[in-house]
Amino acid sequence: MATGGARSWVERLSQVEMPALATVVKELNDLTGDDDSSVNHLAEVILRDSNLTSQVLKISNSVQYNPTSIKVNTVSRAIVLIGFDGVRAICISLMLIETLLASDTRNRLLQCMADAFHAASQARTMLSGGRAHDIEQAFIATLLFHLGEMAFWASSSPEAEELDRLLRESNLTLKEASTEVLGASFLQITRGLAELWKLGDTLKDALAGRNTSACVVAVRLADQLSRASKNGWDSTEARGVMARIAEFTKQPVREVIVNCRDTADEAVALAVSFGAAKVCHLIPSGREKEGSVSDRSSKKIVLDSDPKLQLNILRELSSSVSELDVNTAFQMVLEGLHRGVGLERVMVCFIQKDLLFARYVLGEGTSQWREKIRINLNSEQGTLFHYAISRRHPIWLGESGRVENLELYTDVLRSVIGCYPSFMSVVRLGSRDVAVFYADRWDRGGKLDSEQFDNFTHFIQQLNSTLKLLAGKTKG
Repeated sequence: MATGGARSWVERLSQVEMPALATVVKELNDLTGDDDSSVNHLAEVILRDSNLTSQVLKISNSVQYNPTSIKVNTVSRAIVLIGFDGVRAICISLMLIETLLASDTRNRLLQCMADAFHAASQARTMLSGGRAHDIEQAFIATLLFHLGEMAFWASSSPEAEELDRLLRESNLTLKEASTEVLGASFLQITRGLAELWKLGDTLKDALAGRNTSACVVAVRLADQLSRASKNGWDSTEARGVMARIAEFTKQPVREVIVNCRDTADEAVALAVSFGAAKVCHLIPSGREKEGSVSDRSSKKIVLDSDPKLQLNILRELSSSVSELDVNTAFQMVLEGLHRGVGLERVMVCFIQKDLLFARYVLGEGTSQWREKIRINLNSEQGTLFHYAISRRHPIWLGESGRVENLELYTDVLRSVIGCYPSFMSVVRLGSRDVAVFYADRWDRGGKLDSEQFDNFTHFIQQLNSTLKLLAGKTKG
């Protein structure tokens, strides 16, 4: 069953799947930043690509890189503000993300990329206060720590389908399954790509398990934390990694726990600024007040409203229309409703002709919604989705605290989403209904309130405005 081996897959991914990216990454890594000519060359590489230029300027103006909020309008000034290595790391990251997300993205790729953004943010936080060069080296090394796996899941190879099936149907570990199908582990493939693309000693040493510097230690600890935190911030695995981080950074464990959870939320904003909004819901939230994994079902998990996050996402929607597509706009609103407004379960159903189907979901207990929710709007009558479409504006089902329109819930809907107070709204483009939003707080989140409904309505209104602008941009 195994095909190729590590060397074969490195050549295939580099030369067949991502040849343009490989060429530019090599060119960027050949630049040293030691003189003005290298700085000018870096600016030249960026300015060749209008999309890369706009993205670099956008990130240069983000709060992570520009806390003074003095607008950066030129690539040259961005290099001065952020530093040569920082801008080069941003460029490599942007091109990698753009290349990977241009494929027919599999869920495994999105999860891997979400882990990478989370880990890269954690590595940066661990080294905060250190040299800017070290911080950016750790950031890029952590982001690329699973490059081989991300590149593979983004590829068009039939082996990707085979490996995905094997992982679903067997008890093999990822290393065992990849070795069986590919003849190599993803670690070996990443090592090969790192060597071929000259991705730096920090990444090479981290992949080899050599703790040669603080940067390398931060990379490995951050990667461990991004994976452990998916079991819950209070899990044994996550607390163990955070204890090691405390030892590494010489900070109290309590302070490290707060920093790590705050950084997880910052990773979401970072992913959005890098054009990867579709992975945000896969980054563990640091704001959830959760117990251990074993007692989640018996303790309330309450998402707090975050007005600042709401404002940031709304501003991003209104100010970045030229850089958005329709799917990203929907996903940003989904994220805003979930983490900003504090709505535990959120869903976007798209409408194609007479079929309504779940496209994007967030929240615990929603994993089956995409598969289960498919409604023929012509043959099926009287569901809550029909009701939301007919009302033409945001509605609050169960405003009294209990659902009274029980006839709107079919047996299938009751079994899939239950019957809870909820917010719903149709989204229209011109005279056409294009989607329906559904949001609730389930049985563990408490009642919905009027402030949440106002915020829900605001997001829907902003999305409608954004879609009109996007439609105008397409026509123009």
